[in-house]
Amino acid sequence: MKQILQKTQKTQKTSEITDGLFLIDLPQPMDGFEKFISSWFFKDDMGRRILVDTGPASTIPDLAAELSKLTDGLDYILLTHIHLDHSGGLGHLMEMENYSNAKVLVSPRGRKHLKSPEKLWNASISTLGDIARLYEKPLPVSPGVLLDEGEGIEGTEVFETPGHAPHHISFRVPFKSEYLLFAGEAAGMTLPETEGLYLRPGSPPKFDAHAALSSLDLLLEASSEKDILCYAHFGSHKNARQIIIKAKEQLLSWIKNISAWHKNGMGKERIRELLLSQDPLLAGFKKLPEKLQSRERIFIDNSLQGFIGWVETQS
Repeated sequence: MKQILQKTQKTQKTSEITDGLFLIDLPQPMDGFEKFISSWFFKDDMGRRILVDTGPASTIPDLAAELSKLTDGLDYILLTHIHLDHSGGLGHLMEMENYSNAKVLVSPRGRKHLKSPEKLWNASISTLGDIARLYEKPLPVSPGVLLDEGEGIEGTEVFETPGHAPHHISFRVPFKSEYLLFAGEAAGMTLPETEGLYLRPGSPPKFDAHAALSSLDLLLEASSEKDILCYAHFGSHKNARQIIIKAKEQLLSWIKNISAWHKNGMGKERIRELLLSQDPLLAGFKKLPEKLQSRERIFIDNSLQGFIGWVETQS
């Protein structure tokens, strides 16, 4: 871990992906953690100012600075899930006057952890260690800012997409004759500016393969080829259905291969080597800068721990 926990100069960049849709990069002061965590901002077809995911507490000053260039406030904050890198900054953001009146849409399963984040913080420290400490501790939010269970936002479709986490939801929002599909980590994680598509599952240690596959099937049913798939990690793709199909094929391949390799006594490091050499969607790994490779190894190993844990429950 020490080799990647080196302070790097923060850069900040907001990209306009298409007219009125902004990706806000939230780089962390760690080698390889730029273009990894993001928030999304846009105004929907009804003119409502919407932020998707806040990122961690550590980058709320950066997020607020970028938002100030785009808007004087927010109407809604949509949270794909409550992990620290997606919602850890919510309480800090809502302490700021410009954003204190926003309403928050989150899974009913995540509400209690936003109101009282101590258990979430302790679990994050246990799982991520120094990375969680880098993200910093979340602040509790007032129950009054959370939309009531069952209360939605007109025009916004909400889908339960567990697998990555039981409190994970996805959003499909009409936007200028198209649809934006915010799938969090339900369709894996990708990297911008790589040769070809780089894609890997985002599977924490407690992983449910059946739920993950069902979530992808639901997203396939709900989406169209014209939907813009907006990733939390990182970037976007205009051919949403094609990317989701690839994510499902990869997930099925990982389930099959990891099950066989683990039953044959292979350890996590050897399984990771086989995946990197055989999975065509990981082919871009070898061309990544070393700092990105180091980061990816950490999260691939986290995913493998989840897959292996699930495989062991099926025995």
